[in-house]
Amino acid sequence: MRTPAARTLADYGVIVRRSWWLVAGTVAAALAAGVAYTELSQEVYESTASVLVLPTAGDTEVQGARTAGQVNLDTEAQLVKSTEVAEAAAAALGADPAADLVSQVSVTVPPNTAVLEISFKAGTPQAAQEGTVAFSEAYLAHRLAGATASIEREIAAAAVELETVTTEIEAAEDRLDGLDAGEGGRAGLESDLQDLQSRAAEIEAAVAGLQAQAEAVSPGRVINQASLPQAPVSPNAMFNLAAAIGAGLPLGLMLAWARHRLARKVSYPADLVDRCELDVLASVPPAVKFQRREVFGAYSPGGRVFSQLRNIVASQLTREQRVIVVAGVAPGPAASVVAANLATAMARAGDRVTAVAANPSTTVGLPELFGTDPVPGLADAWSGRIDLAEAVQAAPRQPSLSVIGPGAAARAAGPTSEAAAETFAKLAEAGRFVVVDAPPLSCSADAQLLAGHADAVILAVQSQRDAIGETAAAAVAMRQIDTPLLGAVLLPGALGPMNTVPLPTARRELTARPAPSADETPTDSLEPVEDATEVIPAVDAVPSAAPAAEPR
Repeated sequence: MRTPAARTLADYGVIVRRSWWLVAGTVAAALAAGVAYTELSQEVYESTASVLVLPTAGDTEVQGARTAGQVNLDTEAQLVKSTEVAEAAAAALGADPAADLVSQVSVTVPPNTAVLEISFKAGTPQAAQEGTVAFSEAYLAHRLAGATASIEREIAAAAVELETVTTEIEAAEDRLDGLDAGEGGRAGLESDLQDLQSRAAEIEAAVAGLQAQAEAVSPGRVINQASLPQAPVSPNAMFNLAAAIGAGLPLGLMLAWARHRLARKVSYPADLVDRCELDVLASVPPAVKFQRREVFGAYSPGGRVFSQLRNIVASQLTREQRVIVVAGVAPGPAASVVAANLATAMARAGDRVTAVAANPSTTVGLPELFGTDPVPGLADAWSGRIDLAEAVQAAPRQPSLSVIGPGAAARAAGPTSEAAAETFAKLAEAGRFVVVDAPPLSCSADAQLLAGHADAVILAVQSQRDAIGETAAAAVAMRQIDTPLLGAVLLPGALGPMNTVPLPTARRELTARPAPSADETPTDSLEPVEDATEVIPAVDAVPSAAPAAEPR
């Protein structure tokens, strides 16, 4: 059994090349979606202001802060988007509610700076600029209010303390006025009054200092004013198209891979290798046209393929190995086409070849392709009606090629193992090669029986028609016998008139052969060969099908 090799990058390239239209279509659809999204999306403008944050008396160093110093800029960035700042900005803009504005503002902190980058997005350039200004001013006002409030609390506390000291001073003065000049205790009272007055002076000086500090508070300033945006930041056409390609290309590749793995029909030679474990002996390109119900000319594209196939087959067989069974996978003309062209290529090479039509269910048989009569044939010899030599007919225009038709009882009498072995032995003695057109493996076991008495087996597979599962099963069935399975020949899905069942006629009509085309060989245009005992009449190169006689 053939073991598939590990996939290489070239193998995946082949898969992509087969489904290039699917990949290209997916990318095109993604690009179209990106263009539509760009066209339908609302334009968004963004304006940015840079605010330098200065430390105030209320700032203290925070442990674990990202910035070193008294101001934690991460905290300040969150304050810009706080509810208090948003409400102040909404009031300045006359917008409501403030929660919608928070989603439009963003704050970043450049590394190793004390700067906040405050940005605001809106549907128009003016609205974006106004929003940035409103949030910058609201943030600075909020920070100023916070710093001032701390100082004002200290001033208020000092004022309360000063009032208390003043009250004590007034009480001391009243007591001092009630004492005589030499009266005892007056000296001590005067000393206390001086202390209270000194304390009051200190408090007044502290209040004056706090007031001066409050007036000098600077929470920060705008160092880069919000500019009027000249172009929208969204939608970004280049980004959207790049994202569309980035999404469409992988999706297209996945679809191409899925198409390859989920395919049910054989389409390419690699399908036979990877999924059916078959070597590909030859593959007829889809560009080759089957214009008539006949074999290829030697120098035509199809003829060159079968000439190479002949060389491959001959190199793999010894001189004693002569019988080759060509079996199809499903009902159709594939096996007959391969058998006929392979036998013709061998005859052109100078070998004596006998082509045996053992497949009565094909749409085009070997007799029609070679221009011989279908009866008497193989089934008549197997049934004992005639001798095998009487079923052998010389093929017109191929001196070294003989043909055995299916016979009159082909649909009624199948082969037996003894008959097949005896027939192949006799034919092998008479020539170099025997090419047998066997029935399809999906509906008959006759091909396996015939292959058991042959020297080599070739599977004929038709692209886009034969299922991968049936082809793999046919390969397994042939490997279960001792006869070597050389490989497969892949035919294109379009076989032209080969796939058409001809209308029944009472007898073969003889018509003039058309002039040879450019791809025919000189041998194909020669007159039919006459032997010593029987003259084979010239027949049309495109004969009408002669129906097999009904079983008697």
